[in-house]
Amino acid sequence: MMQYQGLDNKFSIKLPEGVSINLVPAGIVVRSCAYLYDFFIRALVFALIAAVLSFLGDAGQGLILIAYFVITWGYYIAFEAKSGTTPGKKKFNLKVVQDNGLPATLSNVIIRNLLRPADAFPFGYCLGIATMSFSKSYKRIGDWSAGTLVIYQEKKIESAINGDNISHEDAPNIELAIDEQQAVVEFLERSQKLSPARQEELANILSDALNAEGELATHKLKSMANFYLGQKI
Repeated sequence: MMQYQGLDNKFSIKLPEGVSINLVPAGIVVRSCAYLYDFFIRALVFALIAAVLSFLGDAGQGLILIAYFVITWGYYIAFEAKSGTTPGKKKFNLKVVQDNGLPATLSNVIIRNLLRPADAFPFGYCLGIATMSFSKSYKRIGDWSAGTLVIYQEKKIESAINGDNISHEDAPNIELAIDEQQAVVEFLERSQKLSPARQEELANILSDALNAEGELATHKLKSMANFYLGQKI
């Protein structure tokens, strides 16, 4: 369940385990800045490709149209599916996530981007901006349909791991259900309030699944949590 927390524009998502995850939706202005940043990148790439292909005559004109299609539709899908961000969103510390705070899936990303023409109707993203203006979570039509949010990436997870050198490359080698993933995230968020001994005690409950005990089990759990959060530290 998502609850609005007032003037700071922060939402607190209540998970089944009683854990609260705070999300701060990105507003219209910062998202517009990120869009323009991405627009100039796409325009520059397309201009360079078009300049080269223009020397190929009629065949080049056809390839230019293909390049325009790929850049227009593939740019956002490729970047957001990989990390939840585009160069523009990364510049302004934004990220696309699911409504429950977990990383957006490929299907989420495809749906939200295929509906960009609807948001752009009749021109200049008028309908999308109007939709965002009447939503506390600033969701455009594509976000409502895909079940996604554009949020500010928070830095607090970095302090939660107490300086551990955890790599995002440590992807979990076991499959967990959504509620189990959320429990792992809760462990990371609460770990800064727990002694190392208590952290190891809790991590050892999953020692068989993690194939590790003690400090190594704690490290693996924190790494998994960062993976589910889409963090790269």
